[in-house]
Amino acid sequence: MNQKFLITALVLVVGLSTLAVLEVSNGFISGLVFDQIPYNYTAKVWIPPTHPDDPNSSSLGGFYKINGKGKDFQFYLKLSGAEESESPLDYTAEGLNGTGRIEEIKVTPGTIYSLLTKDVRGTMFNTIFNGYMNMTCAAWTGVTYFKNDGKNFGGNFTIDGTITDWEGNYTLKWETFRIAATADYLWYPNNQKSVAKRVQRTYYL
Repeated sequence: MNQKFLITALVLVVGLSTLAVLEVSNGFISGLVFDQIPYNYTAKVWIPPTHPDDPNSSSLGGFYKINGKGKDFQFYLKLSGAEESESPLDYTAEGLNGTGRIEEIKVTPGTIYSLLTKDVRGTMFNTIFNGYMNMTCAAWTGVTYFKNDGKNFGGNFTIDGTITDWEGNYTLKWETFRIAATADYLWYPNNQKSVAKRVQRTYYL
C-alpha cells in the first residue's frame, strides 16, 4: 500500500465526519470513496508439497500482485520454476492473470484503524466487500466469487480446463504473519463429474 493510497483514504473516509454516516448509507459512501483510490500491492506466496511424506515432492514459491483503482483491479501470480514441473496445460511461464471487480464495499471502524496503522492485511480483513475475478492461465480459464461479511472471508470457484475441470470453495484466515487459504474442491475429466476426486489443501499467502 503506497503513501498516496493512505493519504487519499484517510482524508476521504475520516473527512466524512462520523462512522454513522457510513452505516446509514448502507455502503454507498464507502463505495464512492473507494472508487477514487488507486492501489498496488505485492506479496510472496508459498504452496506446500502435494505429498509432504514424499522426498521428491517439492513446494512452490513465488509472488502475486494486485493493482487497480476503485472497484476494478488486476491480479497476477507467478510461481518461480513451476513451468518446469507442471504440465503446459496447467501452468506456463506467463503465470496466472486475473481481472476482477469489487461489487460492494463498506468501511468499518476496523478499516479505519488498519489504515491508520498501515496494516494492509488488516484493512482487507476488516473491510466488508464482495466481488468476482475472471482468471486465465496456460490452457484453462476460470472464475471466482469472493465475499467478506466481517466474520467469514472466502468464496467459490470453477475452472474449465482442456482435459480436467475443477470446482470448489475456499476460506481465508489471517494468521500471525501470513494468510492461510484452505481450499476444498473437486476435480474430474471434462463433463465426468461422477468420477470426481475431492482435494483439501492449505496454501499460504
